[in-house]
Amino acid sequence: MRGLALGVIVACFGMGPAAAEESAAQVIQSFGLVGTWSVDCKRDPNQVCTNNGCGARMTYIVPSAGPPTIRNVIGTFSPGQVRTFVSTIHSATRIADDKIKIVSVQDPPPSTTLVWWRQPGEVWEIVLLKVGDKYRTFSAHRDDWKKISEDGGFDVRPPPPPPPATQYDVLPTRWLRGKETLLLEKCSD
Repeated sequence: MRGLALGVIVACFGMGPAAAEESAAQVIQSFGLVGTWSVDCKRDPNQVCTNNGCGARMTYIVPSAGPPTIRNVIGTFSPGQVRTFVSTIHSATRIADDKIKIVSVQDPPPSTTLVWWRQPGEVWEIVLLKVGDKYRTFSAHRDDWKKISEDGGFDVRPPPPPPPATQYDVLPTRWLRGKETLLLEKCSD
């Protein structure tokens, strides 16, 4: 009996903490993220944007092989064109019953001319907060905190560029807190 107990203890130490940890795919699945999400599932990102906004979809994909990904599709004002951004998820950790932290890398292409948006190769940390059967972004920032899109449950944006600039071509050093982040619902498409 003593030999069996000692064998179990040695086996547990041999497994180490990694054996007890869930993979990123398992965490995403157990949190219920797999599928397509939107602030408004009725707005189709393939339709031209209006002055009231654009359709958008965020899809969490867990393939049978390879790392999970996040695919964002956002409508534009140009007919027949959408913007698609894909990020590869490198880790996902449940940090509370209602919170998950995802570390992802923005895949190329496309890049955007707005220097403060996510660029290919950048590592981003995102914390999602579950609210019933929906969720919202609690925080999202580049791993060095020099780019932020959400913080503390609020949208964050750079201030307008100083005149005569009309576009952001320099990384901002300060950020403005906006509105509370919106809830995303699971879409049937």
